[in-house]
Amino acid sequence: MNRAYLARLDAAGYDVVDALTHVKTPPQASLANPHAFVAIDGQTYWVKANAQRGLVNELIGGRLAAAVGIGPMARVVRVPAEALPSDGSANHLRGTNVGLQDITGTMNARELQLVGIAALDPAKVSEADRALVVAFHSWTATNDAQVLLNLQNGRVFTIDFGDSFSNIEQDPDLVVLELPGIPADHGRSDAESACETIEAITDDQLLQAVARVPWGDGWGATVDRRVELAERLADRRGKVRGVMNGW
Repeated sequence: MNRAYLARLDAAGYDVVDALTHVKTPPQASLANPHAFVAIDGQTYWVKANAQRGLVNELIGGRLAAAVGIGPMARVVRVPAEALPSDGSANHLRGTNVGLQDITGTMNARELQLVGIAALDPAKVSEADRALVVAFHSWTATNDAQVLLNLQNGRVFTIDFGDSFSNIEQDPDLVVLELPGIPADHGRSDAESACETIEAITDDQLLQAVARVPWGDGWGATVDRRVELAERLADRRGKVRGVMNGW
């Protein structure tokens, strides 16, 4: 990967959006305890101040998921004291953090039991989305894989990238997130299209994804680490098809 090009991208500085209003708390306990804020750009973001492998993982993972079309865009979100709720529940989010854009009408698959759903109907879960999620999780070496579901239209999105890139130095392994009531091979017929989508991601897009990242505590955003991520993702990009063929 071109370090000089990455340096030029970094020199432009990172974009940041300011949170204006706190609007939602997490529906269940979460390690990162994210909260949703409406930001100055009019979008709602679920903001996190920590992640298993550094906030840079959340930012890069979200950028890549959005580029592939299977997850919410991630942004650098600055939360001022004025945007925090008065009860102190989100005080840990004051400062410069990661925000994942809210996808209206979705819920985390882990919350299905909260609304009394024991099993999903396979006919109402997008096979194309499931295949692309499997390909994306396999490509990005995702531990603790999670998805958002839209129970009205069947869309599936990947979410939560804090434990992505877990064994990025190795060749990909197949990562298939179990969903209640959904066969393990649901979406296999769309594997070819999913592979083509991953393979279409360019080296330039990879460098754009790892560039312009804050350097503060909690980010884990050294140049060496980001270059390694881009290089390994480029190498694994062409190997996802092999593991998908074994699905």
